[in-house]
Amino acid sequence: MVQNRDRPYVLAWRLKNRKVVVVGGGSIGTAKIETLLETGARLLVIDPTPSRRVRELCEAKRLSLRTRRARFHDVVGAALVVAATGDTATNRRIRRWSKACGAVVNAVDDKENCDVTVPAVIHRGPATIAITTAGASPAAARFLREELTDVVRDALPARTDVMLRHASGARADLKNAGSYRYDYAAWRQRFFEPALDAVRRQQPHVIGDIRERFHQEFAHGPAPVRPGSVTLVGAGPGAADLITVRGAQALADADVILYDRLADPDLLALAPAAAERIPVGKGKGFGPRQHEINDLLVEKARAGNNVVRLKGGDPFVFGRGAEEVDDLVAAGLEVEVVPGVSSAIAAPELAGIPLTDRRVASSFTVLTGHLTEDSMHHWQCFADSGSTLVVLMATTTAASVAKRLLDAGRAKNEPVAFIHAAGSAQQDVTRTTLHQVCLTGCPFPSPSVMVVGAVASSQNHEALEASMAPGLLV
Repeated sequence: MVQNRDRPYVLAWRLKNRKVVVVGGGSIGTAKIETLLETGARLLVIDPTPSRRVRELCEAKRLSLRTRRARFHDVVGAALVVAATGDTATNRRIRRWSKACGAVVNAVDDKENCDVTVPAVIHRGPATIAITTAGASPAAARFLREELTDVVRDALPARTDVMLRHASGARADLKNAGSYRYDYAAWRQRFFEPALDAVRRQQPHVIGDIRERFHQEFAHGPAPVRPGSVTLVGAGPGAADLITVRGAQALADADVILYDRLADPDLLALAPAAAERIPVGKGKGFGPRQHEINDLLVEKARAGNNVVRLKGGDPFVFGRGAEEVDDLVAAGLEVEVVPGVSSAIAAPELAGIPLTDRRVASSFTVLTGHLTEDSMHHWQCFADSGSTLVVLMATTTAASVAKRLLDAGRAKNEPVAFIHAAGSAQQDVTRTTLHQVCLTGCPFPSPSVMVVGAVASSQNHEALEASMAPGLLV
């Protein structure tokens, strides 16, 4: 899962009374002209042999027409120039002229000569739904529009325009009263949901009453009709494509996301563009306190939002997810936990290290490096068990962990592996011994995972690598 870094920014451009030039009045250009007629732009079409429809529109004084080839001065003063010639060389020349005059260019089915591409659209009253492939395939955009038209018609009945007009009026009323605010949860729950339900029941006449009630309630700043919910989502150990399908769906439905610094930033692209994204990553000496995060989760959910708490790894493996759930449940909010692949398991696997191998290890133990001085760790048990040890969050305490294990009786030459940034393009692995770690600590910055035990030896790794198909190990 790689975020698209060159996705176009889709916007609606008001062209009323602005000069727009269309070079090419054949079938393709005529189709473009039909959509431009609705914008109120001052249209100029240039073509030696325009279509009959273009001539009719000229006679009706809905556009200006020049029946000749395009010249440089034609594009002077234009806001938009549409090159619909079907010839790349001509489009390139028109684009050169247009750029010299500061005009934006759309070259039909000629992506390389475009500043902007024009989406296929579905209109529902004043609402416009745009479908674009960023110029990769105009035919695909048109096909998708045709396929989705029936879906949109079913989802948004014909009288949806009544709801939209009332929404515009309600907004104007609130602005005039000085009580307008962009409170999406309130708009959604108190106006749009009941209004759309009225449209679907073929009772658009009741939307006026809904609007009046909404105006009165909204002006007093009420809480939403119902609170939102919180989903704790495990982001996995590193790369964005290691998240679960359920976790990705939760992000797609989110209104607000509170995310950790160890969660892959590309995951945020799975959420709607309008979703609020709040970084709450913590580290030694920086970031919000846990109670502040808990309070923010409660606040955002009580405001009617679908909130996602995106946590690195798994929410319940040293992630303080249980504390967040306790506070949310105490606040009477709905909570769901979506497990994530913990780095305790994934990081060794991505480095080709099995946590158990019946030849050398039949169990493994996961511990945190934050508690090296804490009595919660029973170091003697860790030493006596012979179990593989996976130590999370030991970047700054690895030497202390190693000393504790050596003091408790683990061998000096016990193999140790460190895996840095598991699952990402920056993943790195180094192997050493417990004695050396005691002297030099962790060789990597955070995030890093420490594995102690025979499974971490380089000899064991080479044997495993030889037995596996190429490309399975990172």
